[in-house]
Amino acid sequence: MVTRSAGHRIRDAILAANGKVGGSSVLTHVPQPLTRPFGSAEQLEHECVEAVAVGEPKASPRGTGFLDGIQRYSVVGRFGLVPVVRGYVAAAVLGRRNENLCVRHQVSEEFVATSIGRLSGEQLRELENTRLPLYDSGGDDREHPILDMHLAARVVEDRRERAEQRVILSYLRDRPEGWLVVDGSIAPYLAEDGASRILGLIKSHETQFLEGEDLRTAMTLPVGHRSSVFARRTNGRDKAYTWYLRLWPWDDRGLLHGLVRLELAPVDEAVVQASEISAWMLSERSPLSAPDSRWDRLIYPMRQVESYLRAQVGEWL
Repeated sequence: MVTRSAGHRIRDAILAANGKVGGSSVLTHVPQPLTRPFGSAEQLEHECVEAVAVGEPKASPRGTGFLDGIQRYSVVGRFGLVPVVRGYVAAAVLGRRNENLCVRHQVSEEFVATSIGRLSGEQLRELENTRLPLYDSGGDDREHPILDMHLAARVVEDRRERAEQRVILSYLRDRPEGWLVVDGSIAPYLAEDGASRILGLIKSHETQFLEGEDLRTAMTLPVGHRSSVFARRTNGRDKAYTWYLRLWPWDDRGLLHGLVRLELAPVDEAVVQASEISAWMLSERSPLSAPDSRWDRLIYPMRQVESYLRAQVGEWL
């Protein structure tokens, strides 16, 4: 008699109770607690969340742009315990010309981040002599090497977000028509002119806005289906209209495999446009974004933006 392994026995038990097996590779690190696990939702399209078939994939409209950004940073030295961090950020929009993706707008910045208040006059002058922008990472009077690195990393993230915003504003100003697909939420851009032409593609699902049967419907969407459109709060009184979309089958993979969330400014047309926009995203799955580990949620044009930016910066160090 062959003894079944513990893993097989657990999977058998899940299947026997009408569950689904599969979903994760072997992990070695315990995830950190989520900072914003829950949000709220206001139904817009249906009384309860439904799974809506999107239909056949459709090519994205002519003139659609795709934006993404990258960041790099490293400790290049210390003054005592104070880290001196070299940072680099870049952002670009790629658009199609004769079916090829080409650069429409781009910016980059290299800089230094450190706790300026802890430096002597001589140390500050020497960093200023590098002729690189110098940004203050702040920090309390008490030194803490790990916290100080986190504060410097936040400076890098802030500069990347600013670079992305600069590119977005330039693109919208220079191109009064056409969509712009951005990596992440559109919340920072809702007040900008042209915000109704920005589509946010969210690949992570740390914050859940739905609950109960509505959440189960959204999380178990079949491939090629979207959820009903709902509104979520962003900051303060602002709203974004949003829905989930399944890009790839998930039956033998994790619950979130191939699942993205799309986000638009709160305009009346959003609900009507949801299926058509989702069909565009289905068409952008090809070619595959492999070997990127996020290939199931990363549409090809976004990967091309990242690849372009990485090629520009090279090895960097």
